[in-house]
Amino acid sequence: MISLFGLIMVLGIVVDDAIVVGEAIYVHRQRGDGPLRAAVEGVSEVGMPVITAVITTIVAFLPLAYIKGTMGKFIGILPVVVIACLVISLVECLFLLPAHLSHLPDPNGKKGRRKSFRNLAARGLELFVARIYTPFLTQALRWRYVSLCTAISVLMLAIGLVRGGIVKFEAFPELDGFILTANVEFPNGTPPDVTRQAMNHIEAALMEVNDKVKTGSGDPLVVNRMVLCGLGVGEDPGFGSHLGGMYAILLPSERRGIHSKEIEVMWEEAVGTVPGAKSLTIAGMSAGPPGAPIEVWIQGHDMEKILAAADDLMARLRQFDGVYQVRSDFSPGKNELRLALKPEARALGLTVNDLARQVYAGYYGEEAVRLQRGRDDIRVRVRYTAEERSRVSDFEQVRIRTPDGHEVPLLSVADIRFAPGYSAITRTDGMRRVAVSADVDSHRANANEILEKLAGEFFPGLQTDYPGLYIALQGEKKKMRESFSSLIRGFPLALIGIFIIIATMFRSYVQPFVIMFTVPFGIIGAILGHMLLGYNLSLLSVFGMVALTGVVVNDAIVLIERVNENLAEGMPFVEAIQNGGARRFRAIILTTLSTVGGLLPLITEQDMQAKFLIPMALALAAGVAFATLLTLVLIPSLLVILNDFRRLTWRMIHGVWPAPEAVEPARKRREGRLSDEAVAAPEPAAEVLPVESRQPDAESASRTG
Repeated sequence: MISLFGLIMVLGIVVDDAIVVGEAIYVHRQRGDGPLRAAVEGVSEVGMPVITAVITTIVAFLPLAYIKGTMGKFIGILPVVVIACLVISLVECLFLLPAHLSHLPDPNGKKGRRKSFRNLAARGLELFVARIYTPFLTQALRWRYVSLCTAISVLMLAIGLVRGGIVKFEAFPELDGFILTANVEFPNGTPPDVTRQAMNHIEAALMEVNDKVKTGSGDPLVVNRMVLCGLGVGEDPGFGSHLGGMYAILLPSERRGIHSKEIEVMWEEAVGTVPGAKSLTIAGMSAGPPGAPIEVWIQGHDMEKILAAADDLMARLRQFDGVYQVRSDFSPGKNELRLALKPEARALGLTVNDLARQVYAGYYGEEAVRLQRGRDDIRVRVRYTAEERSRVSDFEQVRIRTPDGHEVPLLSVADIRFAPGYSAITRTDGMRRVAVSADVDSHRANANEILEKLAGEFFPGLQTDYPGLYIALQGEKKKMRESFSSLIRGFPLALIGIFIIIATMFRSYVQPFVIMFTVPFGIIGAILGHMLLGYNLSLLSVFGMVALTGVVVNDAIVLIERVNENLAEGMPFVEAIQNGGARRFRAIILTTLSTVGGLLPLITEQDMQAKFLIPMALALAAGVAFATLLTLVLIPSLLVILNDFRRLTWRMIHGVWPAPEAVEPARKRREGRLSDEAVAAPEPAAEVLPVESRQPDAESASRTG
């Protein structure tokens, strides 16, 4: 499933480089170049930006290949699929695509009816650029600091949406599955009839919910059901007369019209309290690794304190709205006699081991002799008679032998009390452990907010009341820690790698910072996309944001490269930016539409399997769409702001204000040689004169400084 999702997700990304190459070749054909020359010049113009864009995308997906924990096993195949597709698409767009496009007819030739729609769309896009985008960009460049402040305000607003709890975070998105399970557990030794009666009650409660809920298609909610007595259901079923389980098959989510989580809550309310039951668990299908939304481990050496603390925690969890099925994994066993050695017993030389060994030998026997009869090994054990072992009152008459051979009454060396035992003792890191877990209805509460409130208000007081206890957050919280610990190391390395790649291409350490400025704003788009479509952020959303960093910079790379080429050709600074934006507008819009369009079918899919992956696709699509607006408006504004600082620095050093383009390093790219573009350009020679006329000005400004 993850491999298929990777192919679907990369559909819109792999065509981006082909769109940029194809658009560059098309522009050269419009200028009158021949088919072969247009193909060569188009690839030469955008080849390096395309290679850089693909490499940055690959670097951004690399951290996903090194996610640790169970989640890493799920998501590890995704970057492998994406990177393989990107590498093949790069080869195709640089070699095969130009060969195909070199055979296209002349776009300036006679237009027939078949081309009318295509020409109309192209003409409409050109009019939009000329009449709407370019004037708007001119105003944005004029009010560039207002544009920057507006973008920063939107960034702060998006952060506030997350920190304020308006856009909530959950480890894994809730699946609207079609299977529900119910498990009931009674104390060991419960008769099967009691378990059967409880399962009949649980089944009747389900049918009550079935009669109450009206589905979207009008069909019955419950398609089928199966009741088991003596056997549980789910991941760790178990068996015994004290266990019962039930499977319920529901209508598919697209025909049901109600989330399976709501049905779980309604079913639990309809069941109510099952007399005598130790636990009742109703669960649905879940996404990601197993683990409850809330799971807290209480560890220590004193079991009495651990159990008391667990009871307090469960009582506190039940006070939260939307928290249900609060339970503990502690299961009391059968009643037992517990012996504690008195202080005076140690004066007689007795130890706990002596006491345990002699009591065990009296009731379970101690090997006295071993006989060999043929191939059989006969072991003879000595213990009390059956009659003596059958009465609890006789236990007090047991006598304990001291190391010096004297026998003393049991009651004189040990305290005896009657208490329930433990069916199982779980230890972690050498300490006893009890796990308290609970489910959360995401429509009414958020597990992360509840855990934060417990960590800030409840856990410190709990550790004060019960000293010596250790509290650890497990379940989904543990999975998040494992994944985020990998991303904390991998994501900064990916950003550094992207920066180095961009800096190498532009031969600048400043312009890459301008391009990297689009990364946080791409994350803004991801957050806003989740809010608009009603999704909570999840771990898959974070993975999508990590991959987004390599995608959102691609358009900025192509745009800034065009601006640098315009400056190298001698174009005035502001005109170079306006021309670069207009020149790359079509390619940027088409790459965005292809990326969003490729992910849109997955985002709108209602299938249960797709629900798990939608947050990642949504983060990519919404982030790319929002970052496109910033690339077309904010990046040019940042370039002008950067130019302002360069001119200010020049003014402070040399004492005069230079021309805007005089302080741009990109203007020296073609210094000392005549470019092919200047020779082949159809513009009149008067258009090129300012290049020569401005150069002396820059030199005279330098001499004056």
